[in-house]
Amino acid sequence: LGFPRYHKPEVAIAYSFDSLIASHPPGGNSVNEYFSIPYREQVDSALEPFFEDNIDAAIINVADDPLNYKLLVIPADYVMDEKSAGAIRDYVGKGGTVIMTAFSAKVDEHSQWFDTPLPGRLSDVFGIRTSQFYRSTLLPVISFGGKTVQASVGFYEVLEPSTAKTIAAFTNLREHWPAITDNVYGKGHAVYVAVPAQGSILKPLVEGLYKKLGIAIGPVTPPGVYARVADGRTLYVNSTEKQQTVPIVGDRQGLLTGRHYRALLHLGPYQVDLLQ
Repeated sequence: LGFPRYHKPEVAIAYSFDSLIASHPPGGNSVNEYFSIPYREQVDSALEPFFEDNIDAAIINVADDPLNYKLLVIPADYVMDEKSAGAIRDYVGKGGTVIMTAFSAKVDEHSQWFDTPLPGRLSDVFGIRTSQFYRSTLLPVISFGGKTVQASVGFYEVLEPSTAKTIAAFTNLREHWPAITDNVYGKGHAVYVAVPAQGSILKPLVEGLYKKLGIAIGPVTPPGVYARVADGRTLYVNSTEKQQTVPIVGDRQGLLTGRHYRALLHLGPYQVDLLQ
């Protein structure tokens, strides 16, 4: 039936145990006040757009991975050690595309705040400098690709581009600071997002890169229904307590339910079917 399924992900999400610990040290200190959104929550938010689009994404340690992906997302990687920075620099220089979000590359492997331009060890790769940040009860609104998107948290960094190009800006703050920048470094692109990782901001950003980077999109499904293709068959999982209707192409046979479907797949609550 095509399982176990072997598929090389084209997208990777960086996960750092060091950043997890350093961003919320035991006993608490001023870092806990600064790093106000849990690290794991931001990693989950970075994964969310790909999960909803039925795209496989690897969860990796940047320093110990060959980084042979079309897109690398680095959410809130608070600790930036020399080996990880070198791997990111090399990946972008050779043609990779990376997206980094706020809270990233603020301290070194000893949890000491960088005394060089931020993001630490990577300011030239991203073509920016960021030193100021603000918290506000006013949720930032970002103009991006002809549309406006509202952030879900009131935290943002002030980006000062050097070689980077502003591709999205804040529209409701006291100044129209850059919200998302894109810098050409070597053969690749380094994108920096001035707000913490969140689905509402990352989703339109990454979806705008799928075609450009040649990332294959998974089957189209309604919210709460997930699908993967395996050896020409498609597995659908309804994770909701409601009946779901999923558009499909042509006539398909359900191997698990024995049903025949034409144009539409009907799944009951928590139901699964494998179509061929």
